[in-house]
Parts: sequence; structure tokens; C-alpha cells
Amino acid sequence: MNQRIIDAYTQYANGRMNRRRFLRESALLTGGAAAYALLAQLEDSPAKAQVVAKDDPRLHTEYIKYPGETGEIIAYAAQPQGRAGLPGVIVIHENTGLQPHIEDVARRVALEGFLAIAPDALSPFGGTPNDVSQAQSLIGKLDNQATTKNFVAAVQYLKTHPQTSGKAGCMGFCWGGGMTNQVAVNSPDLAAAVPFYGSQPASQDVPKIRASLLCHYGALDTRINAGIEAFEAALRAASINYGIYVHKGADHAFFNDTRADRYHKEAAELAWKLTIAFFQETLKDSRIVAHYKLDEIEGGIAHDSAGYRHGTLRGEPAWQHTGGKIDGALLFDGADDYVETPALLDPADGAFSVLAWIKGGAPGQVIVSQAGGAGQTWIGADPSQGRLLTGLVPLGGGRNPPSALQSEFGVTDGQWRHVGLVWDGSRRYLYVDGAEVAKDAGTLAPLPSSNAGLRIGTGKDLEAGSFWSGLMDDLRIYNQALSAAEIEKLAR
Repeated sequence: MNQRIIDAYTQYANGRMNRRRFLRESALLTGGAAAYALLAQLEDSPAKAQVVAKDDPRLHTEYIKYPGETGEIIAYAAQPQGRAGLPGVIVIHENTGLQPHIEDVARRVALEGFLAIAPDALSPFGGTPNDVSQAQSLIGKLDNQATTKNFVAAVQYLKTHPQTSGKAGCMGFCWGGGMTNQVAVNSPDLAAAVPFYGSQPASQDVPKIRASLLCHYGALDTRINAGIEAFEAALRAASINYGIYVHKGADHAFFNDTRADRYHKEAAELAWKLTIAFFQETLKDSRIVAHYKLDEIEGGIAHDSAGYRHGTLRGEPAWQHTGGKIDGALLFDGADDYVETPALLDPADGAFSVLAWIKGGAPGQVIVSQAGGAGQTWIGADPSQGRLLTGLVPLGGGRNPPSALQSEFGVTDGQWRHVGLVWDGSRRYLYVDGAEVAKDAGTLAPLPSSNAGLRIGTGKDLEAGSFWSGLMDDLRIYNQALSAAEIEKLAR
């Protein structure tokens, strides 16, 4: 296929050229009737221009600017609606600049639970022009060192962003794949990098890499693949955590689903699954023991996205896949609905935190408790006014035995509330909507030991009146005492 036709169709598929102009330009090369036949052939191909709509209601998207080496850098940003504490992912475009296809990839990344930004390398020239050939020409005029620093600055932007977890990864394609490798070399704060068919860094620079790598290549891409052997040898010598996947039958640019001449559906889909799993593994918060997002659509299992210790639904709680604070939520009836989990942590082992979004409920009802003989209410609402409390009582006795810790803040008012308990090894702290509402005045004895699982939405002994009647969303359990600043961030 003539390269000029390919370039024209790329602009057409990306929305930068209308159908009439494409037909006019291709007709000059193929003839009028042939141009219509060619368009039909291309549009019937497995390539497609958009996977996630620009106005997808699940996402918040915008153009942002962040400070770079050469001044303000323009970037397209996408994140799930109402989400905070997300890992960040940088998406780096090909040598055609920031095209709608890359913005679509950023939206796909965001739907997987990340805050994605796609910086425009051509920001020093005012941004990517509509003409693809002009964009390619401008890419060739960029100063490589300054451009690398502009993308390294994106890592710092995500690391300090108020709605991220502080961890950042990077992925890029073609020219952007090579740039992803350079960001890995030059940014010690980058946690994970996924270059797609990108040129490899110099072997002497590889030991500078601190990120984990997953490298995708097309088996037919002989030019780029010529550098794999030396790259892998350097990665091994530097003891870097890496993976290399060479996709059979695929050529350079196999992931670009706006290019009918290169897109390879099977390779692209596999590469996507591997990439998302890799980011979820390398960018997740290692302190999270369990994370029940509670946004499933159906079924009898509450999936743990952190430790894979899934909970089992008891009774008939109902999934509300569009009615939660963060995506979906689980609705309990207050009679016999709850979730039962395997053992997650022993409170006697040391510091931990438990946080959740709740709505509804009534005084005396329990949000999280620990099963078993030594089980107690981790967090719940007091029987009189629905104020947040913890009945997780430290060991002790004598004339002044330890007692439950109760706040003055009611949480059963029908509003979404972010509630939490933090045990730092000597004191208990209660939080509502990111603010501390109660804490112990002095040092306490250790908590009692228990290796039993949890009951989410009811008291430890399934007492009548302790079952939760309301929504619950995004339950997280950490093996550390989170700081007040971290809890405030999660409650935004």
C-alpha cells in the first residue's frame, strides 16, 4: 500500500482528516472508484480508531500543563470519576505527536484504575499540529536531552499529584517506546516501564535503571529487535527486574489500532493484558493487605484486588454497580447480609489501618468485625446516636481496664462518609472524612491475638441489630498505620 495513502488514512482514522478530504487525496493516487473501494476495505479491517469514547461518563478528562525542562508541557489527562490514591501512568506517543489514538490509550489506562497523562513532546512548538507529516518533522527537531527531562518531569508531576498514590509508571510506543526506556534510565523515581517496540538504551546506561521493565516487541520488527540481545545482557548484568515478550506474527506498531497496515489484534490484546497486570503488580501499594473495591456487577464473591483473599457474600446483599462512592458499591439489608473473608492479619502483630466508604446504616450496626472467640468490632456505630467507634480493645485488666474508643461524630446520617481506624501499636485513632475524630490519651497494651477472618457488615457473633443496613464501598486494610495526610488524601 502506498505510504501516502497510509498516512492519509491514519489522519482520517484519528479524526484529523474528514472523509471527503481522504477520498480526494487517495483518488489522486488510485483513481476515484478505487479510492471508495480502498476506504471500504480499510474500514472493514480489524483496526479501529477509538475504544473508549471521549465523553465516557466513567472518566474525568482534561488537558493539563506541568512544568518541564523547556517550560510548560501540555498533556492529556484521564482518571476514573471520583477516585483518589491512584497510581499514575505516563503514556508516550509515537513520532507523530499527541494523536487522538494516544489519548484513547490514556482513557483505556484510566479505566483500569490509574491516573493517566499523555504529554505532548511537541509542547515547545506549541503542541502537535494537525498535519501528521509536519508533526513527524518537528519530532526530528527536538533536543533529545531536554525532551527526556520533560518526560522525567512528568514522573515528578504524578509522584506529587494530590490524587495519586505517589507511584508512577510509564509506557510508550515506537518513538515513545524508546523515550520510555530513556525515562527509566533518567528517573530513579519511576517504578515501572513498558516500552512497546522502542529503541533500547546504551548498555552502559542500563545500570541506572531502578524501574521494573516489561518490553514488548513484534517478531517481524527486525530493525528494533536487533538491539534486544545486548539490552537483555545488560539488564541481567545489572540485576534489573525485567520481562521481554516478542509477539509472533506482529510487526512494528502492532498495537496501533488506527493503522490497518500494522495492527495485529491478537498481539495487541495480549500485550494489553500483560501490561495492565504488570502495572497492577508493580504500582500497587505494598502496604495494602486487602482491597475490596465492592464494585462487582453480580456474583457471590467480593474480590480482593490486593492479596486475592476474596470474600464470600452471605445472605443476599445486592451489587450496586453504578451507585457507589467510587464506581459501584455493595448494599446490605440490615437483616442477614454480610461478607465473610479469610484471615487477613493478626491485630497483635502490630500497626494496621482499616478504611471504608459507607452510606446509611443505623445506630448499633457494625461496619467491620473480626470473627472468632477473640473477635471484636473494628469499626461500627454506637447504639445510641450512630457515632463512629471501635470496640477493638487492648489487653489489660485491673481497676481501669481498657474500653472501646468512641468519637462524637455520627456516621449514620445517610451521607457518604469515609471512616477509618488506625492502630499504631500503642494508640487507636478514629477518622471520619479524612479528619481525626478520636484517639487514645495514653499508651495502651497490645491488642489481643486473632487469626480469624473478618465479617464485613455485621458484629462478630452475628448479633441481631448489628447487621449493616446501607451501602459500603472501597474497603482497604493496610499493615501499617497510615498518616493523617494519607487518610485525608484517600477521603477526597
